[in-house]
Amino acid sequence: MIQAMIVDDEYLIRERLKVGVDWQGLGFEIAGEAENGEEALLLLEHAPIRLAIVDINMPIVDGLAFAKAAQHRFPELRIIILTGYGSFDYARTALQAGVSDYLLKPVNMEELTQVLTAMSAKIREDMARHSQQEDFRQSVRESNTILRRTFIQSLLDGTGPGGPEHSPDKWRQFCPNLRDDALLVMVFSIDKSPGDGKEQPPWKRFAVFNIVGELFGGLRACELTLDDDDRTVLLVHPHEGGFGREKEWLERRGAEAVEAVRRFLKFTVTAGIGHIAQGPDGIPQSYKEAVLACKHRTVLGGDRVIPFEHLPKPALKADLSFIRETLMVQLRLGNKAAVEHELRQWLEGIVRQKLSLDTLYMTVYELVATLNLYAAESKLDMTFYGGDTFNPVRLVDELERMEEIADWAAALFGRVLEQTHSLKQSTPAKLVDKAKQFIDGQYADPDLDLNAIAKSIFVHPSYLSRIFKNETGYSVVEYMTRRRLNKAKEMMENGCKNLLFVSESVGYNDPHYFSKCFKKHFSVPPSRFTGSDSRE
Repeated sequence: MIQAMIVDDEYLIRERLKVGVDWQGLGFEIAGEAENGEEALLLLEHAPIRLAIVDINMPIVDGLAFAKAAQHRFPELRIIILTGYGSFDYARTALQAGVSDYLLKPVNMEELTQVLTAMSAKIREDMARHSQQEDFRQSVRESNTILRRTFIQSLLDGTGPGGPEHSPDKWRQFCPNLRDDALLVMVFSIDKSPGDGKEQPPWKRFAVFNIVGELFGGLRACELTLDDDDRTVLLVHPHEGGFGREKEWLERRGAEAVEAVRRFLKFTVTAGIGHIAQGPDGIPQSYKEAVLACKHRTVLGGDRVIPFEHLPKPALKADLSFIRETLMVQLRLGNKAAVEHELRQWLEGIVRQKLSLDTLYMTVYELVATLNLYAAESKLDMTFYGGDTFNPVRLVDELERMEEIADWAAALFGRVLEQTHSLKQSTPAKLVDKAKQFIDGQYADPDLDLNAIAKSIFVHPSYLSRIFKNETGYSVVEYMTRRRLNKAKEMMENGCKNLLFVSESVGYNDPHYFSKCFKKHFSVPPSRFTGSDSRE
């Protein structure tokens, strides 16, 4: 059965969708439901859901934002958007965000059945294709066993047994083509493209592995594997008769592999080459050099072969104090455009001047150190970017492309400046008004409390509690209780008789506790409005 979920902030609509069609007959199973996009994204983390039916207008995270996030994190998910007539143009935008189909509200069940029938066929095609990919991965695993990968990885890391004289059986079994003399390591790493996630699809890694294998498979003195980061790694003996000429030949063959990936697979890779190592003991150093050469695509450009000896030399002592001096002035002035201009100029300058990766790491660290200094000066909350755990090397390696690094920096500084502006413009009355608006939109959440409300407007809970009481004459909890109970009274006056439904709709999981609060507030029990016993 194909697992599906329904995402709509209206309980009755979710119930109508669940009973309106024969889900099981269409091959579906309702695996869960959610009231907003945030809950739905959490549900996707824990269930193999392949179809989501989503309302476009929801609180917290709406349907469009959910679709964009879900397609980025769960590309195999199919999404059907529900929209009203007034949101028709918005629905078209949703289709561009990766949504598979949309239906107008109120939903016609016959039309929904037709869409689900078509969606079932598409999903089963997706599942069949995924199964084929799994079969392909399995065949690669069989030809390149876990034991072999583990052994070669130990050679690359320097944790292995050393040369063939230390473990002749393993060398004969796993590396029959390698001898105990000069070795060279070449690494092929897939370049990130705009919109790529943190992990590349498995088929890309295996496709690169196959192309490199075809181009280098004719060499007798070489071994090919995938390392722990799924990069294609080639260990090769240079031919006798001159290491320099042989290395040039390997560079040309590596360039052919890079070109073949671009031409036939429609994405790019970067190949890094380490120094020639004199024997197995030198493999770890050559491997590290090849990996570092690949990482330099951030500053040198990818889709090419980068020998380690061609890398720019790191500056012995780079003076980056001008970054802090310039940015602090612009941050204090609140000049967002000037800050972004300077950020991009510095980062793009590293590429133009072909500086080392270390210079980029130090620059990113200096940017964040400056931001921390300004945040402390302005009493801002900086926990959202990682705080003390921030690591510039990990960030650069993850983003990889200089354009994405510049966008990250611009967004980070922009968010801090917006927070500064918000604090400067926020009088107690405005903060209380924002808190009330947040409560009005979230009162149905049973977990809503003072901490969550204060966090939504970037203030301390004790400060919010004090100014709320001063401005309104009653506490945050009292306001939230009034809002919930008044909404409950309104629902019952409009004909809703189900006390359990009413209590859950306004944030009370326990109907008995709800009845007690209701009677205390209005001096009459809920049954006065429902015309039934309060225990129902």
